[in-house]
Amino acid sequence: MPRRRIPPSRRIAAERRRTLFVLAAIALLPVAQVGAQSAVLAPTPSQPEGPFYPKTLPADRDSDLTQIVGHAAKAKGTPLYLSGRALMRNGRPVANATVELWQCDVYGRYHHAGDDGVPRDENFQGYGVATTDADGRYAFKTIRPVPYGGRPPHLHVRLRPQVGGTLTTQIYITGDPVDGDAVLSGSPGGVLERLTMTIVRVSGREPGALAGTFDLVTR
Repeated sequence: MPRRRIPPSRRIAAERRRTLFVLAAIALLPVAQVGAQSAVLAPTPSQPEGPFYPKTLPADRDSDLTQIVGHAAKAKGTPLYLSGRALMRNGRPVANATVELWQCDVYGRYHHAGDDGVPRDENFQGYGVATTDADGRYAFKTIRPVPYGGRPPHLHVRLRPQVGGTLTTQIYITGDPVDGDAVLSGSPGGVLERLTMTIVRVSGREPGALAGTFDLVTR
């Protein structure tokens, strides 16, 4: 049976339709990619530095706050392994950034900040520094924060990228009471939820050790 011959005009029209379809599909690709990239992360809310940032940085300021160089004993308190990532709002990691952590000891006393109250844990470093890796990851070993002076348990954190602004904030623990806290009561709604970290028990560490993850998103 002879094949039906398609008029040239119809072949040209069909080719044009196929071409337009392909061009339209290609044109949509950048739009989809831009849409995915525009789904930015909410920046981590900032909070006050507080009065207890070290006036003089300690000689030992590594990322393990539970062990001071030259001290045989370790810090009192429940060990807490804190980790997370430093990210830009588009989700890209912030590499080679400095992350500072400072907090009170198990007695509610800060170190290296003019807090001369007693008792105090002389084996707690009180302040430490970590550097983010290529994926923006940072890690500390410290103790579970405790309440003091009407304030709920919290960790002070500062992110210093190589380029861009500094982020200073505080991290709270899920389940800890925060009613009446002067810092949080003056914060906008929703801030506490974005600054709260869940901690869990971890195996393969010290008995009772805890771990928590908190990402820092910079503007």
